[in-house]
Amino acid sequence: MRTLRAALAVSFLAVAYVLAAFALVGQQMAPRRRTRSSGDPGGLVLTEQEQPGLWAEVRALAATAGTRAPDEIRLVPEVNAAVSEETSLLGLRTGTRRMFLGVPLLQGLSRNQLHAVLAHELGHHSTSRSRLGALIHRSRLAIAEVAAGLSNPLVKRPFRTYARLFFSLTRPLAHAHEIDADQLSATVAGPRTAATTLRTLPALDAAWHIYLEQYVEAGTHYGLRPTRFFDNFTNLMSDPERLEELARISAAPPEAKTSAYDSHPPMAERIERLEAMASADEADNSGNAASILRYPSQNFLALEDKTFAGSGLTPAPMAEIVSVAGARAAAINAETLLNAMQENQIVPATVRGALDLIASGNLDTLLDLVDIESTTPEAAGNEADEAKRKVIARLLGAAIAHELVGEDKARYELSWAGPWRLVDIAGQEVDPEELAYEALGSPGYAAALRAWVHQLDAQVDAETQADPDAETPAPSPPDGYIGALAPISGDGFRTLLVTETGLMLLKPSGSDRLATGLASVTSGSPGRKLIQRALDRSPAELATASNSAYLPWDQIRALHLKQSSSGRRSADITTATGGGWSLRWTNAAESEGHIWPAVDHYLGRRFTVD
Repeated sequence: MRTLRAALAVSFLAVAYVLAAFALVGQQMAPRRRTRSSGDPGGLVLTEQEQPGLWAEVRALAATAGTRAPDEIRLVPEVNAAVSEETSLLGLRTGTRRMFLGVPLLQGLSRNQLHAVLAHELGHHSTSRSRLGALIHRSRLAIAEVAAGLSNPLVKRPFRTYARLFFSLTRPLAHAHEIDADQLSATVAGPRTAATTLRTLPALDAAWHIYLEQYVEAGTHYGLRPTRFFDNFTNLMSDPERLEELARISAAPPEAKTSAYDSHPPMAERIERLEAMASADEADNSGNAASILRYPSQNFLALEDKTFAGSGLTPAPMAEIVSVAGARAAAINAETLLNAMQENQIVPATVRGALDLIASGNLDTLLDLVDIESTTPEAAGNEADEAKRKVIARLLGAAIAHELVGEDKARYELSWAGPWRLVDIAGQEVDPEELAYEALGSPGYAAALRAWVHQLDAQVDAETQADPDAETPAPSPPDGYIGALAPISGDGFRTLLVTETGLMLLKPSGSDRLATGLASVTSGSPGRKLIQRALDRSPAELATASNSAYLPWDQIRALHLKQSSSGRRSADITTATGGGWSLRWTNAAESEGHIWPAVDHYLGRRFTVD
């Protein structure tokens, strides 16, 4: 049966070439509405000279797949990995082969999982199992591209009708080709890793859409785009609430909506087939996929620059973007409510006027501002009232927040579970919408809501009347390590530690010198030994030691990171008092954790890089 389908597919493909020729001729006769293409496939080119390790692994995967390696590898800002070819004659003739690597995949997958993805994509072009499978794969892509590009109605309808017949006939062959590609993934990375990868990809895609829609787009409305574009995505995926959300998606991946042109079998079927092949002792200890790149952070920053080149957007820290976006969203909703009150002659048309209405039991006056279209008799009753209550609570909560932010009684802060949260002047999270919802349900809560607003007023007054001559409170002691770097040089310091509250610089003690000396003699790493000895002690203990210098983040005026062509690096630190240090180290220095992204996160515009 499969042989018969293959023969029919070849026959249909031969007819497709004839129809495509007519289609293309028809396009030439159609009115000229062609868009001009730059010819740039997009992304950042990763050359073999710059990334020898990456290219070596990709060549090895291509050899295992039984196909030729790509001619180009490009880094792209998408949750995607693909191998594409410039083809002609509906896929019969091949040209430049390109591999596309999505940064979110490098951030969210392990190295073995990335191998599974790339092996699958290279498997589409393999002729070791079925030469016809690779041809059908290319032809389906080419026919879909031609069908999508047709505009002349004289040729569009017959060609698309034929395309549907061709895709229907070749779907079983395409499914078999996808199964072969999955089996290649299992051979390369292990069946369990391949199955886990299929579960992880929908979660990564969901997280990426959340990041773009809730965070990045929030800034573009105001002419801003985030700095450390890809590091922000790592921060989002590290949030505990987001991790739970992504774990639920991975546990039960949703079936993607498929078109007539899709060649993949159902996701659940693919996962079940791979998990049935897995052994109990299979483990993945390959580390993060970004390690496949040499200097991944530099590549991510270069791609970020290229992605936003010509956009006209001003780079700003994510915290600043969400602060602006949160405040603006609150202002728009507040304006909606107060304008509606004014138009309906509710006096005074203010937040306190709305609270007074609730406290006096005149809820309907506010609820009637909302027009809910009901489709059933039930919706016209309690359900409609509940819907109105939610709308008024959202608008009233936003109006309260807008007033508090405008009077410096509260501010919007970045939240990776959010995208933002409202905090009062004491740094405590507040939710005016929830308070407004409770107040709309019971007039007694309206008094509590007004009392809470007045309490914030009192806190602001207390701060205003504080003694200006009072001593500045001592900085909080450091708590929790983020990263470390050693050995460094400069003013006798040998170790740089990054904590949640600031930087620490350590000079070596006598025992430190002895330990690092022994590490050198025994072919160990002096830098690794210094880091290990530092991390064995608590940050608070080290901060008070005589051989340390502790710099809270708010006491750092600027930190400038430089790298010379010889590989020597340096960091110039300027404190709020005008002092500072100049630290130096080479690429041979040991590091632990994400030092510079953390510094950038805490210092923002005070952190600069050459």
